[in-house]
Amino acid sequence: MAKTIFQKKKRYNKQALILIAACVVATVLVGWMLVAVLSPEVDFFLIPTSEEADPNQSTQTTGTTTTRPTLPKEFVDKNTYSPHVVLYDLKADQVLYQKAAEKKCYPASLTKLMTALVALDYTKPEDVFTLGSEVSMISPGSSRAWLSAGTKLTMENLLQALLLPSGNDAAYAIAVQVGRVIENKPDLDRYAAVSVFCKKMNAKAKELGCKKTKFLNPDGYHEEGHYTTALDMLSIAKAAVNNPTIKTIMATPEVTVKFLSGQSATWHNSNKLLLPDNAYTYEGAFGLKTGSTDEAGKCLAACATRNGRTCIAIVMGAEEENGRWDDARGLLDLGFQ
Repeated sequence: MAKTIFQKKKRYNKQALILIAACVVATVLVGWMLVAVLSPEVDFFLIPTSEEADPNQSTQTTGTTTTRPTLPKEFVDKNTYSPHVVLYDLKADQVLYQKAAEKKCYPASLTKLMTALVALDYTKPEDVFTLGSEVSMISPGSSRAWLSAGTKLTMENLLQALLLPSGNDAAYAIAVQVGRVIENKPDLDRYAAVSVFCKKMNAKAKELGCKKTKFLNPDGYHEEGHYTTALDMLSIAKAAVNNPTIKTIMATPEVTVKFLSGQSATWHNSNKLLLPDNAYTYEGAFGLKTGSTDEAGKCLAACATRNGRTCIAIVMGAEEENGRWDDARGLLDLGFQ
């Protein structure tokens, strides 16, 4: 009888332990659920599975996937001025955050990143060109590098004039000169040459994976059918960062050049993030490009490197001038956390 009672007690103790363990697990799960519901702006998140991964959640992968601090999407949405935003980690090849990034918008002078890429597909930086009447094809009120017909200079000089002061005259000079190279027709009509060049811009956009982009001109001056998205602009920016010539030029605060025809010019970079001694100077910034029209708003493709990591921020459509700078700085800070 004693043996039977001992066996029953042992069995009851085991059942009690199982019941207690189940209660503990249930309590922990309920607690986590309450935290998730009552604290929507919690700074740490569980990593979702590959099937449900959130493209706005930043993670690091070093052999195994781990969590790292981030801000909730709702918080960043409410604290960015720009309606179209992307933050990207180049080393991890990962979009860390996006807002209305697949919605069509106007790129303004961010277009010139594609102009530079196409130019270097068909010419070399040291190639020499003599400019003609194409420098006068710009629209009224355009930003200019003050190039003139008869100037003899290199493609590198043209790219400096394009990317630093954002010269629309440089954009048309490149489009006409490179369009003639593509067709192998030195006397090709300037309008026909621009058309040839723009077709190559659109072909390059498709090659880079752009899905909702169409270019009608080489400078980004507003046209209704000239559009892109923040995600497509990210693809273009990545290609620009990986081009050594473009990367060097866009990281230059200012440059003074002397043309082969004897004239000289000094150009200042329009990107405040990499200019010293201003309210928006950002440590590690090295590009990319500014853009602004009434229709496009204030746009910026920005990139910076810190501690071996490079992040790219695309901000488009800000209403106020300071909006794009504040957005880019804040997003890059978030990327480097």
